[in-house]
Amino acid sequence: MKKYALLAIALGLLMVGSMLMVPAYAAPTITNPMKLIEATIEGGNPLDVDPAVCYDTASAEMIQNVYDTLLSYNGEHYDEYIPVLASSWTGQSINETSPEGLHWYYRYTFTLRNWANMTFAPPYNYPITAADIEYSFEREMVMDFGGGPQWMLYEPLLNQGGGAAALGNMSDPADIAKVGKMIDHAVQQDGTHVWFNIAFPGPYVPFLQILTQSWSSILSKQWIINYVIGTEHRPEWNGDFGPTYTDWINYWNPDTSPLESPTGLMYGSGPFRLTTWDTTNMYWEMERNVDYWRGWPAEFPTDPAHVSPRLYGGYVNTIKCTWAYTWATRKGLFLSGDVDFCAVPPANRPEIYQSPSPPYDPPNYPLDGIQCIHPLPALSCDGMFFQYSVSLASPYGSIGPAGVFYETGIPQDFFGNETWGIHVRKAFAYAFDYDTYITTGLLGEATRPHNAIIPGLPGNYYNDSIPGYIFNETRAIEEMHQVPELWDTGFTLVVLYNTGNLPRLTAANLIVSGINNMNNTKFHVSVTAVDWGPYLRACYRHYTPLFIIGWIADYPDAHNFAFAFYNTYGAFAGWQQFSDEQMDDWINTAITLPDGPGRAALYNNVQQRVFELCPNVIIDQPIGRHFQRDWVVGWYYNPIYPGNYFYNLWKWYYVPHALQSTPTTQPMSYSIGVDINYDGKVDIKDVSAAAKSFGTVATPPIDPRWVFRADFNGDRKIDIKDISAVAKRYGSSSPVWTPSP
Repeated sequence: MKKYALLAIALGLLMVGSMLMVPAYAAPTITNPMKLIEATIEGGNPLDVDPAVCYDTASAEMIQNVYDTLLSYNGEHYDEYIPVLASSWTGQSINETSPEGLHWYYRYTFTLRNWANMTFAPPYNYPITAADIEYSFEREMVMDFGGGPQWMLYEPLLNQGGGAAALGNMSDPADIAKVGKMIDHAVQQDGTHVWFNIAFPGPYVPFLQILTQSWSSILSKQWIINYVIGTEHRPEWNGDFGPTYTDWINYWNPDTSPLESPTGLMYGSGPFRLTTWDTTNMYWEMERNVDYWRGWPAEFPTDPAHVSPRLYGGYVNTIKCTWAYTWATRKGLFLSGDVDFCAVPPANRPEIYQSPSPPYDPPNYPLDGIQCIHPLPALSCDGMFFQYSVSLASPYGSIGPAGVFYETGIPQDFFGNETWGIHVRKAFAYAFDYDTYITTGLLGEATRPHNAIIPGLPGNYYNDSIPGYIFNETRAIEEMHQVPELWDTGFTLVVLYNTGNLPRLTAANLIVSGINNMNNTKFHVSVTAVDWGPYLRACYRHYTPLFIIGWIADYPDAHNFAFAFYNTYGAFAGWQQFSDEQMDDWINTAITLPDGPGRAALYNNVQQRVFELCPNVIIDQPIGRHFQRDWVVGWYYNPIYPGNYFYNLWKWYYVPHALQSTPTTQPMSYSIGVDINYDGKVDIKDVSAAAKSFGTVATPPIDPRWVFRADFNGDRKIDIKDISAVAKRYGSSSPVWTPSP
């Protein structure tokens, strides 16, 4: 009944809208119509081009545009999948034993597409084969790069998230052979199908989600053998385990990926080809893979509101990402139209809006030509992490022997001492002004959960009744006094932040002020800016006593956060060298259980233990904004994406932009085109599509009826304003998009 009432309202608005029509007008000139340029924060450089090594968002953005995966997320819906290299997939319970004695409980089988006309990119155009898929996953497990993403394959496939070293002694030929056989038999293929044998006791629910991301990218085995090994003579694994299953160990956990030294190499089957990765001038550039097997323009994402497929669309020939510019330079390029996507620090947001005073929502719009899509609730959080054993080789401050205090430095176990380290951790946790950080560093656009099992994840396991740390100067001083000799001796500590990340600079400065407010002249904390690459290396090489960093979900499940933050083999816990057997047991058991009370009870235990041990402290769960030029078409938000996916993006002025009789002004340039199915006209199909998604709000989890193309004013909800926007342009049309030279 509601649906028919809504359509009646919409049709009524059509009659009004038809009287408001204005003549079509040539849209303002688009800068570089066939090129998209992204300007991220200065120093925000990618570290890796190898999918088996990459575990940062800047690198993953490159990789997801060059490589394909078996399946992908359907637009913004991180619980819906669309086929990519696989055409379909099934899962089944099994009860089998591998040749080396590993119990298999479950099997995922993927039927691969018909390979006709499906190739990797020029200049080689190697065919995509099932052998490439098997090789890509086995190669990643063979490399088992320290601090990398391999745990997400080891845990389901071999029932051990700690990698090869947790399965045996990697100096013992017998154990090496055993693990090699496990890897070889975990992924198998017969030319038309690829299947994964799951040793984890159950289906391992996040497995399909894992297969959508950069670490599941498919490489060409033929290219590796012919070019990387044959032409470049790099020490790369060729897919052969050797007659004794021990040859693979020669390629295990290398210091540097063979695809990255002496230069970076990328070769995928995806929509773009890397042409330049210039670390000196600080940019990368890609060209369109004109032979891309999925074709141009993109015909996805599909949407659950059953909007008819668009009849035409667009694309760009070149994409570029630069991390060379300060905010002042980025801002100038953005406002002049020379940059299409721009990283706008929260502290500088007032400079982008017509009124510098909050709120930064309609009717306060961005400056002419700029579009903001907001709010973007994140499946991510930022934390302050304490290093349990700082490397004596650290170049950041003076690091001395364990247990010995001195004013000009810290002992290597400053935060991790088994007797008094907990008091130092709690002192820093109480000394941080969380409210001021969110207010000034993020302009209030964040919440602050007490631990990393954040709200918004399926299952809703976050328990707000379990306490967290708050800003309390008195408690901070009390905790410092609990450490023998520290108050009288003092210390000197260096806090790093990655260059250009102004919120993290704010956080680092608040750490300084929190310690200074203790009024102990022997306590010294300073702040140092480090580019993203050295910053990340300082974290996982244990060089920095305290680091501030964020976690974006690898997949939307509480296990991804609990494991990364609190399990011995997790990414951040590993960087911190934090380990607690009790937490390991709870976390490892929780992932074996279905969603429900049993799993919730275990995560409650974890959250309580986090408060007791204070291994790290969550400082925010952000609410994001996306800024782009208003001529960008097709952008959508998926909180799991590491960055922009450019295949389905292009530059054009759609309705209402092309209908204005004057150059683009607010508020019209704030709105995206109302031609929902991109068929060149606004008609009843567009009204119906908006009506079908009426009432949806894009907060996790995404409503199944949500269609991002129907959110015309970018406020992340589809309501009568959006229906009205279609009605006002009913009957109008846009010129057909044609590629520029």
